[in-house]
Amino acid sequence: MAGYWNTARHTLTGLCLLALFTAPLQARENVLASRTTSASGQFVIYSKDATRRTNLAQRADEARAQWLPKIGSDGTYGHTIIIQDLIGGVKPRGKANAVTGVFEGDGGAMKVQVDIYDASVFRGPVLETEIYRALALDWIYRNHPPKAGKAFHSPPAWLLEGLVEEKRIKENGSPDGVYATLLKSDHPPRIEDFIKAKPELMEATTLTLYRTQAVALIKALQQLPEGPKGLGTFLDSLAENDADLKSLLAAYPSLENNPSRLGKLWTLSIARNSASKGTDPYSIGETVRALHELLDVSSALDPKKPALGKATGAAALSPLARGEGGPYLMRQKSAEFMALEFRAHPLLKPVIEEYRKITSQLASKPKKNVDKQIDETGKILDLLLQRTGKVDDYLNWFEATQLDTLSENFLEVTSPPEAAKRTDPISAHLNAIEDRGW
Repeated sequence: MAGYWNTARHTLTGLCLLALFTAPLQARENVLASRTTSASGQFVIYSKDATRRTNLAQRADEARAQWLPKIGSDGTYGHTIIIQDLIGGVKPRGKANAVTGVFEGDGGAMKVQVDIYDASVFRGPVLETEIYRALALDWIYRNHPPKAGKAFHSPPAWLLEGLVEEKRIKENGSPDGVYATLLKSDHPPRIEDFIKAKPELMEATTLTLYRTQAVALIKALQQLPEGPKGLGTFLDSLAENDADLKSLLAAYPSLENNPSRLGKLWTLSIARNSASKGTDPYSIGETVRALHELLDVSSALDPKKPALGKATGAAALSPLARGEGGPYLMRQKSAEFMALEFRAHPLLKPVIEEYRKITSQLASKPKKNVDKQIDETGKILDLLLQRTGKVDDYLNWFEATQLDTLSENFLEVTSPPEAAKRTDPISAHLNAIEDRGW
């Protein structure tokens, strides 16, 4: 291989410098013991774990199926995209949990590669983000591969975040409260500011709103006369231009190079999405399941001392925050907790909110001691689940003990039986008085 470039996970926009790739793929045969080609044929997955290989192939093809209509492609184009599962190996210092780069192979052929260093990538939006990034880079440079030593342009952050959020909404429903927050704002968002925004620096609330706005922008662009082809044209231009508002407007002649026109269409798209109802709020059981999925994380108590063991669940949040890429992972988690908070059962909303606050604090201060908060929140959750469990048990018992039909013994009784006539002297005297009309 002649060269290799990689871009840090946190760099979602702007220029990325190319670096020489020195370790040939063949030298990693001891790590990449097995390979699988996805059903589409575009992705080649290397992993020692057969289950993870299958999962990666499926999710990569699902992302590709969502991607192709967005750029108006029939799928006949595409270079090989390599996905390497390096979990369990030694992660290079300074590397993020997932890194996407570009290869220049023999004869100048181009290959795009995604390296995965941590299992947490499978449980959040990071994997899909990197797959979309790889697909976008493949499209941008499919006809003009970048040369070693020169800079290349990364796809815009709003496109990647918007696609990930669109996929999440399709699976879990739309958090209507987010749209209400956007529409009630005293200062409507400006398209100029939105295009320049850097989501990797945002806290959870802002990141959630940003993703919602990104979905609205993608939908607005798809409804223009240029349709999906316009987005493909925009990405084509990134081989030579920055992913800014100017290059975006140039790809859509119907906008007449007018930012305010795009801004109005974007705002209308936000309003239209808010008018369409999402799915119903979660039940208690659905909320608990979603919460457990978000807390399905693990981390070494001390990366420098593996013998100390691992923490799992909520207890793993603190060590995760202190690890490589921890602040970014906590921002992602906080945004996911906020999305769940909008649909959570009212009884569990305070618990979800507390976890969101904890991850938000860890995002800004990774070394902050939140063990007491995590412990108290876990106890409150347990108490709530115990109480709701007892209520469910009572309701189930009550329902099970109700009779669908009345007993035949009750049906036979139409009126109470007459009392026997008393013949004692007092009763006879009272009856005589009553007969005389006294």
